[in-house]
Amino acid sequence: MPSEFTVFLVADAMLAKGERPSLRRVREAIPTGGSPREVCKHLRAWRKKRGYNPKLEPTDMSKAMKEAGQALAMDLWKQAKREATQTFAREREAAATMAADDKHDREHLIGMVETLQAENAALAARAKAAEDEGVRVQARLAKVENQLDRFRAEEFWDRVMQEIAELLVERGPLTPTEILSELRAVTLRGATLHKEPLTPGTLKKMDVRVFHGRYFEPRDEGRYARKAG
Repeated sequence: MPSEFTVFLVADAMLAKGERPSLRRVREAIPTGGSPREVCKHLRAWRKKRGYNPKLEPTDMSKAMKEAGQALAMDLWKQAKREATQTFAREREAAATMAADDKHDREHLIGMVETLQAENAALAARAKAAEDEGVRVQARLAKVENQLDRFRAEEFWDRVMQEIAELLVERGPLTPTEILSELRAVTLRGATLHKEPLTPGTLKKMDVRVFHGRYFEPRDEGRYARKAG
């Protein structure tokens, strides 16, 4: 598709030779041809810019007038060519400057992206390390809390066994059910806090002391007595 610049050059050249730059002749003179619509659009622009009116073109001009007209057309064509060349040079220089600026901006943005990516990776690594450390701390804390709960439970049951031992010294041998009814209310509430309510079944923990020879000894009919000594 011919550009406006090409159509202007062809029309100026025809006018310089004394030829009438009609649509058909201009299209034939363009090596690549072009659609009549596009060529006609550019030719109308050329006529407007050059002030050319084919109806006013004289047909009986003298040779001197024709030569003067041809010379004027040639000068106009050369001037248009110079202006087009200068415009092209300026546009090419501006395009080169813009391309250089774009390249610089692109390299700067790439550098910023790479820096941000590195910082993000470092932050992600630190966050992962902090998360892992948090998991380890939580695990250690849970272990310590479990140990603390176990120590508290052992301490509580030691107090319960001491209370039972004192009760057996006072009342003599008793069954777990009888022992349970004699325990203090605060002891019963304490067992609930340790998630192991006192029942005749849980009082069978006394058998552990019996096995180790501590506090109690078994008697007939499921009773327990305070171990002597």
